Amino acid sequence: MLKCKLLWVLSWLWLSACSHHTSSFPVVPLTDSKRLSLAQAHLLLGQWSLAKEQLENVSTGAHGREYWRLLSLYWLSVEDIESALKVSKMGLSYYPNDGFLLNNYGVILGTKKEWVKACSIFQQANDFSFPKRQSVQINLSRCALRQEDVKKAEKHLDQAKEIAELPVIGLLTELNLVLIQGNNDKARIIFNNIQTFENVALGWAHFDEFKCLSKYIHRHEDDAAKYSYASDFTCLNGSRY
Repeated sequence: MLKCKLLWVLSWLWLSACSHHTSSFPVVPLTDSKRLSLAQAHLLLGQWSLAKEQLENVSTGAHGREYWRLLSLYWLSVEDIESALKVSKMGLSYYPNDGFLLNNYGVILGTKKEWVKACSIFQQANDFSFPKRQSVQINLSRCALRQEDVKKAEKHLDQAKEIAELPVIGLLTELNLVLIQGNNDKARIIFNNIQTFENVALGWAHFDEFKCLSKYIHRHEDDAAKYSYASDFTCLNGSRY
């Protein structure tokens, strides 16, 4: 019995000592720079609420270029277009030549079906981006397709490929392009590649476009003699931007 009591006392003293020890180290508040880094990481992982929490706690004095970039990207990611538009305009009022903010603004305009203005903004984003941004090149390629300028679309897509491996939106743009060019074998390869991405499902911003393009592929494969080309420029109309 005495041994049990002794063990209990020692355990209590150990826990008490640990509690006293940890309480002697105050919690260091996160710096604004750290909050911005965390917000960026959360956005990349699709953790919207965690990103918003960090952005809301950035002090007013730290509302610089990076803050406005991340905040506009947050609202765009959660598809609150009006908030994204408001924030993008605010950020651009401070940093009018920022390629990242301009590109986000162009995407927002495209989402609102303001294609002509969106493409003009994407061109501005390209002019002020050093080095070149892959997302801007892809958006310019899509603009060129909307303008039925195949050579220009191909040029921007080639530039996007030089920067990095194409993301799913880049592959979708390339699928549009090769189908318009009538390269059906290459289209099937790209189509199969797109299907490996987890986000290619109902609700995806470009799902209707993808479904439209798949229809042309299957139609050509079923009757190649009847369908000598696989697509025109209309499938882009199924996308929000």
